[in-house]
Amino acid sequence: CHRVLLPQPILSNEELAALRSLDYRGWKTKEIDITWPKSEGEAGMLPALERICAEAERAIDDGYSLVLLTDRALGSDRVPMSSLLAVGGVHHHLIRQAKRTQIGIVLETGEAREVHHHCLLTGFGADAINPYLAFEALWQARRDGLLPADMTDEKIVYGYLKAVAKGMLKVMSKMGISTLQSYKGAQI
Repeated sequence: CHRVLLPQPILSNEELAALRSLDYRGWKTKEIDITWPKSEGEAGMLPALERICAEAERAIDDGYSLVLLTDRALGSDRVPMSSLLAVGGVHHHLIRQAKRTQIGIVLETGEAREVHHHCLLTGFGADAINPYLAFEALWQARRDGLLPADMTDEKIVYGYLKAVAKGMLKVMSKMGISTLQSYKGAQI
């Protein structure tokens, strides 16, 4: 089928690393930075969004199967774009170009933490999300003694992934939606 099957739309850091370095049967991933220089101020946001959309479209033309939108380059001199704006912008740009079905959108963001964030990102077109900052916060909470000492990093990630997946299922079921495919990109 030429599809990548994910058990859930929320990815651990290891799963993201596997997708990032994917090069199998023509499947490869194009990484796109969703930050822009702080020196450009507010005026830099729209050109950054246009650049991100153009890079995603070019990735399709270059034979990529996935685009990885990432805000990891943020810093004192780089401003991260809202992950919802970036995902929604790319999703709609590719729909207008009749190319959306040719590529998957994966998001690596520090912005997504709660079930609602993941539901919104999926609803606006993200195929998979890696909430790296949520993992870091939970690991820090364990180191600070706020979580049981017997919790390992792996157990923390597993618990978070399971909780978010169940939360998303609950949100969708309350709307009468039974599959993630019906929810993805529907903006409901």
